[in-house]
Amino acid sequence: MSAPAQELESEVGRLVLRLLNLPQVPDMGLVRADVPEWDSLKHMEIVFALEDRYNVRFDESEFAALTTPATIAASLRKHLAA
Repeated sequence: MSAPAQELESEVGRLVLRLLNLPQVPDMGLVRADVPEWDSLKHMEIVFALEDRYNVRFDESEFAALTTPATIAASLRKHLAA
């Protein structure tokens, strides 16, 4: 993974942690299914925060795939490159 890709993933991870009010990454990592705080309402809050922060718009069909900082960063890179 390139440095800019790692930086984007780290930035996304910090944003998700902040919005979930978690002090650190859980032992199992930030995976939506494994983090009880990452419910459907928080997921939408994360999506909207990402859209505002990066000035992008996710299609509803993408929402379910945004389950880790890595998958979110990959989707963001596609939007930012368009």
